[in-house]
Amino acid sequence: MARAGEIVYGSRAMTRHLASWLLAFGLGTLALGCKPAIGDNCSNSIDCSPRGERICDLAQPGGYCTIRNCESGTCPDDALCVEWRGVLERTADAWCMKSCGKDSDCRGDYRCVLAGELFDDDGNPLASVLDEGRAAHRFCAATNP
Repeated sequence: MARAGEIVYGSRAMTRHLASWLLAFGLGTLALGCKPAIGDNCSNSIDCSPRGERICDLAQPGGYCTIRNCESGTCPDDALCVEWRGVLERTADAWCMKSCGKDSDCRGDYRCVLAGELFDDDGNPLASVLDEGRAAHRFCAATNP
């Protein structure tokens, strides 16, 4: 006999199966909705993506969820592909960086910068945006204390 508000599909086994499926679907949907974004803090790469398409750059304060070796147009919509130069040109490395419009869009020790604002001690540029038509866009980068 069904209680008020209870849906009966013919058997208890079917009702338990439906309830289990709905629980699994709900948890799966919740997990997908909480995917970390580029620039989020992390302590390991699993924090950024259990499937491995994003990594945790622990060289950044508090960790930084990112994608390494990006190319123009390959970062998510909320990010820019930024090439960082080492001492030698051949040591350049490209990373997806969180896009921003103002400092408050960034977390903690990060500020919203233009690539053209970042120089080494000798006045050489440290970074450039690789995305076509987006070179004047800002991204969240670590600041010196």
